[in-house]
Amino acid sequence: MATSTYGKLFASAKIAAAYQKFRPTYPSRLVERITEFMSRQNPGPWELAIDVGCGSGQSTRILSDHFNTVIGCDVSEAQVEQAKNIENPSNVKYQYGSDVCLPADDNSVDLVTSAQSAHWYDIDKFYNEVDRVLKPNGCLAVYGYGIVQLLKNAKGSELQAVLEQFYKGTLEGVWGDRRRHVENLYSDFQLPYNDTERDDSMSIEVTYTLADFIGYVTSWSSYNKYMELHPDRTDTLPNLLHKLMNVLDVETSPDKVPLHISHPVFLLLGRKPSNPP
Repeated sequence: MATSTYGKLFASAKIAAAYQKFRPTYPSRLVERITEFMSRQNPGPWELAIDVGCGSGQSTRILSDHFNTVIGCDVSEAQVEQAKNIENPSNVKYQYGSDVCLPADDNSVDLVTSAQSAHWYDIDKFYNEVDRVLKPNGCLAVYGYGIVQLLKNAKGSELQAVLEQFYKGTLEGVWGDRRRHVENLYSDFQLPYNDTERDDSMSIEVTYTLADFIGYVTSWSSYNKYMELHPDRTDTLPNLLHKLMNVLDVETSPDKVPLHISHPVFLLLGRKPSNPP
C-alpha cells in the first residue's frame, strides 16, 4: 500500500484495534487454493512467505502451517503492534514494510500475498518488488472480499437497504476512487505473469452480534474519515444501529442479537516463470 495513502487511513491505534477485533477471517479453502496452485510447479517444502499489507495479521497467521517462516509487513506501526500483541504461531513474524520495499532478498520468497490492500498500492512498483523477491516458480496471491451482504438474515433485503443507504448515502464522497476496485472484486486487476488463475467460488460466512457488526463498521476507513470531517455527528452509528434494530423488530441488547454477514471472496493467482527473462 502506498505509505502516503494507507498510512493516513489505517495508522491510528484505534482503527488498528477495531481491525483486530472485528475484521473477518478468510475461509480455510483460500489457503488450500493457494497451495494447490503453488504445488503444480513446486511441491515444496516452502521456506518463506511474505504477507504485504498484513494489517493486524488475519491473513498472515493462516499461512503458518505451510511455510518455515511467514513475515507480515505493513506501513502502519499501529497495525504491526496489534498483530504482534495477538498470540501467533512461532514461525510468524511482523515488521514494518511497504509495497515498494519488501523485507526480503532477491529470489528468496516462495509466496507473496496481499489481502484487501493492493488497491492502495503503486501497483507497477509493487509488481516490480514482487518479481525481485520471488524465486523462479514463486507465486503471488492477491485476494480480498467485496461489500458486506446481510441478505441471509430474516428481512435480509430490508437490512441490506439500510446498510446500502449508509454506505452510499451517509458515507457518500468519503470512500475515495480506489474503493471501486473492492466493489468490482478486482475485476480490472491484471497480475504481471502469464501463468495466472482467478477464483470467485468462495465466500466469508460468519454470524456476528449486532454490536460486533457496528464495531466492524468502525474499522472502515470511510467511516473514520467521515467522523474526522464531521466530529459533531456522534449519532451516526447509533442511528445506523437504531434502523437495523427497527427492521429486526428487536428491543434486546445489541450484543445479544445475532446477525449473519456474507462477503464474496476473490482470489487472483500468478506464477513467476521458472526461467525469467
